[in-house]
Amino acid sequence: MKTNLLLCLLLLASSLAAQERGVTPVEGRKTAQAGTTRAVVIGISDYQDEGIPDLKYAHKDAEVFAAFLQSPAGGSIPAENLTLLLNEKATRASVVDAFYGLMESSEPNDQAIIYFSGHGDVETVTRFNRGYLLTYDSPPQVYMAGAFNIRDLQDIISTLSDKNVQVIMISDACRAGKLAGEEINGSQATARNLSLQFANEVKILSCQPNEFSLEGEQWGGGRGAFSYHLLDGLQGLADKNADAGVSLFEIGHYLDEHVPAETAPHSQMPLTVGDRNARIATVDPPTLARLREQKASYQPQLAKIDTKGMEDRLLAGADSSIQEMYAAFELALEHKQLLEPAGASAYDLYQALAQKEEIKGLHNIMRRRLSVALQDDAQQAVNAYLAANPTELQRRFARESDYNLYPRYLEKAAELLGPAHFYYNNLMAQKYYFEGLRLRLDADNNTGNASYTQAIEKQLKALE
Repeated sequence: MKTNLLLCLLLLASSLAAQERGVTPVEGRKTAQAGTTRAVVIGISDYQDEGIPDLKYAHKDAEVFAAFLQSPAGGSIPAENLTLLLNEKATRASVVDAFYGLMESSEPNDQAIIYFSGHGDVETVTRFNRGYLLTYDSPPQVYMAGAFNIRDLQDIISTLSDKNVQVIMISDACRAGKLAGEEINGSQATARNLSLQFANEVKILSCQPNEFSLEGEQWGGGRGAFSYHLLDGLQGLADKNADAGVSLFEIGHYLDEHVPAETAPHSQMPLTVGDRNARIATVDPPTLARLREQKASYQPQLAKIDTKGMEDRLLAGADSSIQEMYAAFELALEHKQLLEPAGASAYDLYQALAQKEEIKGLHNIMRRRLSVALQDDAQQAVNAYLAANPTELQRRFARESDYNLYPRYLEKAAELLGPAHFYYNNLMAQKYYFEGLRLRLDADNNTGNASYTQAIEKQLKALE
């Protein structure tokens, strides 16, 4: 499994005051004339060391965000003010150089944007468990020897803030909640730290401290769930009061509406910190109009996701019997042994692994993966039928045994996800559809008109 630990999002615009630092409260600050906007955008999918799992879409998220910044919706930042570091270009030295260049060139009333899409992790050697951004050439595990310490990132942000530079730091990654303040003084001090945000700091993170974020093809053809919905929100879909601006409150509400629902049953809850009234984006009306047109028919999908390499990490601490059982679960999924044979099916292996507390962090990922596998073939059959595929029509009228399995598979998939999941009704509708289809095909085979009546009843339930 590949790891896409796209580091969450820190948007640092006007925020709460820390009077201990002598920063003027937001209410008392006068709006200064806007200065120059500069950005450093980093995306790493391909890591140098094989010990760090490669990602699929981190670099794409960075490319799309860079394009957004250069568009009218993102402020039309000129190319000379934007540094884009992708994959092998994003070495630790290059990242440090880009950050220092940003500090040196930024002046009061300027805006500095930092975007990082890649692996984020914490070291486990010391009792402090410091957080790190993993650059292209970072060593695995021994992060102090070459990864970028989150404390250094906060120092850069604070230095810019002290110069009266508005800072927007965007990061989508696992355990990115460390960026909310836990990293320095521990969880007990987090509330106090958050109350001391400087006037130019607002933070938005893709997940809570102990969570990891997901990516998959269902989001923009291959994006991180958080980054995908973040851009939609910043372009205006989050602007609920239609004032042509997106506040921290609005983007937080928009992310809360979309990310947790579409990554369920895995838990990924974005985190926002700072002045909830701070404006973090200005809406470009033509861009918003085009986006709304594109989204008119948008429906979230239950599809395969990437766990950004967290499976290997969470399994590493489990004993060999659990690791072997998990490998058997993956093999059963691959061979489509979903409900059979008894004891060795993907479903039975999931039920056994769900009792293992050592891999508690993987339970919901397994549940989602199994649910996707259970509905995949039925969905392909629907797609082929809608396309009038001759092979699919032949399969139906030959009454292949798969059509007896589909209702059972779909019901089990819905059961695994639960009635609160956004895809539950879709799965139940397909279940009743295939039950009705089989009854109709049986009626066509001269088994009696009662089957037609029963088939219609099933189709009506599908429509419900």
